[in-house]
Order: sequence, then structure tokens, then C-alpha cells
Amino acid sequence: MTATFGTMLRQFRQDAGLSQPVLARHAHISQSTLSRYETGLQAVEPDIAARLDELLHANGALLALLPSVDPEDTAIGHEQTALLRETAAFIYDTTPDLAATIAEHTHQFQRLDDYVGGRELYAAIRRILDAADHACRDEPVALPNLSELGQIGGWIASDAGKRDTATRHYLDAAKAAHEADRRDLGASALSSLSYQMANADNMADRAEAVLLASSVATRAEGIGRALLLDRLAWAHARVGDAEGALRILDQVDEVFTGATEPAPSWAYWLDQDEITVMRGRCMVELNQPGAAIDLLGAALDRYDPNRARERGLYTTYLAEALVKAGDTTEARRLLESTPDAKSARLDERLHILS
Repeated sequence: MTATFGTMLRQFRQDAGLSQPVLARHAHISQSTLSRYETGLQAVEPDIAARLDELLHANGALLALLPSVDPEDTAIGHEQTALLRETAAFIYDTTPDLAATIAEHTHQFQRLDDYVGGRELYAAIRRILDAADHACRDEPVALPNLSELGQIGGWIASDAGKRDTATRHYLDAAKAAHEADRRDLGASALSSLSYQMANADNMADRAEAVLLASSVATRAEGIGRALLLDRLAWAHARVGDAEGALRILDQVDEVFTGATEPAPSWAYWLDQDEITVMRGRCMVELNQPGAAIDLLGAALDRYDPNRARERGLYTTYLAEALVKAGDTTEARRLLESTPDAKSARLDERLHILS
């Protein structure tokens, strides 16, 4: 039998006397992902392969079995990111203000993410993240900025379909926030991770998302707290807890309307329409399609048409609500008009509803 990455991974793991759960935990991936690697059902990313090779003391034997990389996996493919390639030059230059430099890149990626899908953006932000992480080893004062960059990196990785990579970015962001003594930033990173877990197919991950989101929901004030609560409400909806979801959604409204300070940079995008959309999505999950149609329809009427991914995502929930209400014709029309946004999130939603 020809040796493959999967077969040799299993062999090295068994030789080391490690179970799948133990190795997965050390590699910061799920057991199901590790199982798919071993059976050849999922391609492994080079950085994860390197981590597994190191953990199993394979001395490069596993890395040598990696298949050649599909150029589309690393191509950015969008003219807007040409500038971002150039900014990676700060890897080699001494910058007078590292924190400001990282903050500038973070802001740039946040704005690009509003209009460009994760499959196009991830390669660019990964280069910047690696550079920033290396630079921050000598300048811990920039750790809060590294945490925020890591959070948008996790979001973009998740949107590119790289969930395990996104998990590591979120955890690294939380660690940087902890080292910087920034509870709000750490809460934001872990809340983002809980949101990804809540969107998982299996109920165990969704239940864990409720616990994780609950543990950080009060670690910020004002609009930041509203965002943390919004994600907690979504986690409750995903496990079918209508009472919990509705109670927390009401808290979101109260906190948001009562906020007196501007939103923190990590919650810059939260506004009343986004809150309305989340309530509508929760109504879909809780099988209340009438309420969902009213909420999502009103918000989408005001939504920026250039934000193709979010508009597409929210449209899929409106379509799902219409199906549940019996209007399959309008639902089909909406889904057929949804554009390609280079987003794994949107693709998965369309696949679920196809």
C-alpha cells in the first residue's frame, strides 16, 4: 500500500501511543478533523501538518507526504489586495511605531472584509499576521494590536473555510489579550470563537459555544457588551433554547440603546440593522418564520448592496424563513439571485438550502 499523509499520520500516532482525542487536543484541532486527515477525507493545511509532524517527532516524514498545493488555495485574486502585499515589507523594516502599524493593517483588513470574501483575503492577512507576531516578540506594548489583528484574521480564515486555522487565530488573539491585560479584547476573541462553534453541525459544539459565550458576555461595556450578548443569543438559538435566546436579545437591545460611548474598534460594525438581523436569524432557528420575515426583510431593504457576503448570508435566512412559511417560490428566487462572494460561510448556507 502506498504511504499517504493520512496512513502515516495514523501510524506515527499509534507508535507514539496517543489516542485521537489526545493528539487533536495538543494540535488544537478537533478529533473529527484529525480522523478525516487520517482517512484522507480532508486535506491538511501545511501549518497543521507541520505541527503534527513536530508533535509526533516525525522529523519531516509527514511533511514530505503533503500533496502539492493548489494555487487557488493561496491565491488572493483581487486587485484590492495588491496594496496589502506591499505592506508585508514591514517584516523586514524597523518601524518607529509597531502598535500603530499593526492597528493600521487591522483597520485596513476590517474594511476590506466588509466587501471581499475570506477566500480572497486570507493569504494576505496570514502574511501580515506572521510578520506582526514575529515583531511583537520584542515589543509587547503592541500585544493589544496583535490581538485585534488576530481576531480579524480568525474571522477571515473562518470565512475562507479554514475553521481549525481560525480557531488557532482566535486562541492566539485571546492569549495576546491576556498578556496585555485586556479583558475586553480576550472576551471578543473567545466570543468570535463561540460564534464559529455555534455554527457547527453537531450539537456538542453548539452546547460548548453557549458555555464559552456565557463565560465572556459581561467582560465589556456598552456596544462591546451588546456584541458579546448578541453572539450568546445566537448560541442559545442554535441549541433550541427559545427562552434564553429571546431574553438575551432583549438585553442586547437594552445595552445597545443605553450605550453612551462609541463602539470599541473590535465592534465597529455593530449597528441597529445588524442587531435586527441577528434577532431575525434567531427567529428562523426557533421556527418563528413570520417574525423572521418581517425583521430580515426590513433590515435587508436598508442594507448596502455592495456588501455581497453579508447581504447574501442574511438573504439565505430570509429564504429559509419563507420556506418555513410555505412560500418556496419567493425563497427560490432570492437564492438564485445570490452572487458568489468567495465565502465558505455563504456557500455552506446555499448548499444547506439547495
